Amino acid sequence: MSSDALSPMETTSLADQAYRRLRAAVREGALQPGEKITERDLAARLGVSPTPVREALRQLVHEKVVERVGTRALRIADHSASARSEIVEAEVRLSALMARLAARNATDAQLAELGGVLEQADSLAGQIERDLAENGAHTDTTDKLVAVHRLMRRFHHHVEAAVGNPVLAGLLQQARAFSDEERLDLTIKLAPERAEAFRRRFREHRSLLDALVDRDEERAELLAARHHREALNQLSGS
Repeated sequence: MSSDALSPMETTSLADQAYRRLRAAVREGALQPGEKITERDLAARLGVSPTPVREALRQLVHEKVVERVGTRALRIADHSASARSEIVEAEVRLSALMARLAARNATDAQLAELGGVLEQADSLAGQIERDLAENGAHTDTTDKLVAVHRLMRRFHHHVEAAVGNPVLAGLLQQARAFSDEERLDLTIKLAPERAEAFRRRFREHRSLLDALVDRDEERAELLAARHHREALNQLSGS
């Protein structure tokens, strides 16, 4: 458990930084499932005014990480193992549907943009592999790994945008088991011990793009379902 998950924040911190710190505190156990919380207490522990904490909590309530139990009463959501599994399944199914529809609806320009994102990611991944080959497993490739992760998230968001259906996009956003920042934190933490699994999933993005370019809706859906299920299961420790 991180000892500084709820240590004072810098005075320049904003709501998004408060959000990331609170999500980390929940993930690391500094804030326990079922624990009652208040804006003022969290603001004091983070060393900021209640305003950014209030905005962060609003997002966490939307994501069902925090739940309201009264007009001013809040607590950390206590999801059962089965509930977490169902949340993951919902995201997998919606992500797979979005891939199917992207194969149907994506424009040539959008597909070209997806290809450009993968080219950038391929270049960075190649640099990481060269660094590891030349300098060994203890080489610090964190910055490049973060950049690759952000490109992969951009790839998936572009796939979803290519569908052109804001209602489905909203449903998927609500169903996400992890925020982009939380995915990043977990990826950096897990990458060293699960490097081969991450390499395999990285390569799957190219297969998914090929299915989209071929307008093969069924293949795109199947590839996306397998990819997202494995990724989410790994991040959730399943």
